[in-house]
Amino acid sequence: MPGSTERVYQAFAHEVADRTPLFEIFCQFHPIYWDICGRSFATDAAMHWDALAAGISWEELVEGEAQARFHVNRFFGVDIIHVGGNRPPEFTRPVKTGENAWTLSGVQYVYNERTKLVEPAVPLADSQKQSEAEVKRQIEQWDGSVAQAPPEAFAVLRRIRELADAERLDWVYMAEIGAGTGVAFYPPFMLMWLVAEPEWLERWLQMQKASGFARTRDMLARGCEIVAIGGDVSCDKGPFISPAHYRRFILPVIQEQVALIHDAGALAVYTADGNHWDIKQDFFFNSNIDGYKEVDRAAGMTWERLIEEQIDRRVCIIGNLDARYTLCLGTPQDVRAEVIECLKFGQTTPGGHILHASHSVHEDVKIDNYYAAVNAYRDFFGMEPLPV
Repeated sequence: MPGSTERVYQAFAHEVADRTPLFEIFCQFHPIYWDICGRSFATDAAMHWDALAAGISWEELVEGEAQARFHVNRFFGVDIIHVGGNRPPEFTRPVKTGENAWTLSGVQYVYNERTKLVEPAVPLADSQKQSEAEVKRQIEQWDGSVAQAPPEAFAVLRRIRELADAERLDWVYMAEIGAGTGVAFYPPFMLMWLVAEPEWLERWLQMQKASGFARTRDMLARGCEIVAIGGDVSCDKGPFISPAHYRRFILPVIQEQVALIHDAGALAVYTADGNHWDIKQDFFFNSNIDGYKEVDRAAGMTWERLIEEQIDRRVCIIGNLDARYTLCLGTPQDVRAEVIECLKFGQTTPGGHILHASHSVHEDVKIDNYYAAVNAYRDFFGMEPLPV
């Protein structure tokens, strides 16, 4: 029977495998961890912040996170595991100020019972988190150098690989690294730079490329066979910037990062929510990407249109299970029907499909619905259901 590596590479080669590969991003502290891994500082946000304030060691944090991520991915039987860096041994700790309340670097944080996350007591818009003057100062002072990431920055990844190797799990590892191309997160002044002061945006992108490409090399050197890049560039109605601006500022960075990944013998995946049809040629084809994830069905990136536009023949589709409505608001029966429909569409390519939620198992995804999704997938391919 093929292992995960063979199965995943067949999907990217648009070949029919024994079954569609399975991939998921399990957001840290989602309650889906609790039945599988227990409730601890590694799986519960409030307990995590309490542990940080109480002085838990960096080594314990690394081991706890690695164990939790390993066990939840093993339980659901994924073929690809999403990995990243981790906090350094020296980090700023929060101070506990009350029941489910903390202060970190002068900012108050509280536990949100609905999301099960620790969040700023007074949330700030992205546009309020940095000033134009400060960003320009950083650009002017940048000397072209990039700080080298220490080995400790990859401790969780290393430990997960050790756990997987011990159980002979043939996982494919996916890193996710941006390089300044996530336009959705630009503050308003940076969007103005596109038109009024493009030289500042170009200089800022050079700075982002330097650090992003360095991180890309780090993750490739540590065995990541897939690198997700890009970041959000569109909303439901289309791109946040004009196709001309996308082609001038964003596409060249994407192409350079894809070339870097390909030169290392790895695969490049564009990860971006939203409706990309107005930039279809550049986004899917001129970018030279191998795969596309965060396929936003609710924004119009439907299987029917992806097939009609022949995207599925050139790019591996990593989706298209709706994590905006179906997984959050639907019933397990709704989820099962959508999974089966998605798998059938994926097999018409042939191959070229990896099952994945349209974003992740985020705070609004119902636990029962994700279980229903994986059980529908397993049933479709004649596999045993998940253990109760």
